[in-house]
Amino acid sequence: MDSILPSDSGDTKRHPSSVRNDGGSIVSRQRGAVLVTGLIFLIIFTLMGTTAMQGTLLEERMAGNLRDETLAFQAAEAALRSGERFLEQVTLPEFNGSDGLYHHADFPVPDPVNWQDWETSGKTIDVTMDGVAIQPRYVVEQLPNVPLMGDSGSAQQSGSSLNASMFRIIARGVGGNDATMVVLQSTYRR
Repeated sequence: MDSILPSDSGDTKRHPSSVRNDGGSIVSRQRGAVLVTGLIFLIIFTLMGTTAMQGTLLEERMAGNLRDETLAFQAAEAALRSGERFLEQVTLPEFNGSDGLYHHADFPVPDPVNWQDWETSGKTIDVTMDGVAIQPRYVVEQLPNVPLMGDSGSAQQSGSSLNASMFRIIARGVGGNDATMVVLQSTYRR
């Protein structure tokens, strides 16, 4: 039913909310399109936020793993330097397979990657490193003496003595997590 409003001029006018179009009022034709559109945008923004959060968490884990690997590498480097300082002593102890000192012929070094006795057989470094799960360790293997080759030999074969004593230092460093391990080695001429 239409509502009729009086006007100043005496004519009667119809109220705007009662204008019919196709047999229904304007109020009855609204079906919640704004609500559906809003929910679709909310779902899209939620998916975008979740994806961004997953990417951020992945990047954070990658940065943590890189930090842990760098810490393990620094620990292994510290163990190498400690082994080199050990070899700079005036007299060296016997390389008999104990206390991390091995001889290539009698007591070869076990596989350094899969060796389970690092904590009991390797030598510890002379300083304490903070932030590592296990303190770095090293072993020293005495290699065969290398005779001088004159001026044409490699850097390991040159020197002032007729025979250069060669040593291999194998160092193991562990990061903040004991599953992160770096093994390095160097050759030392004495």
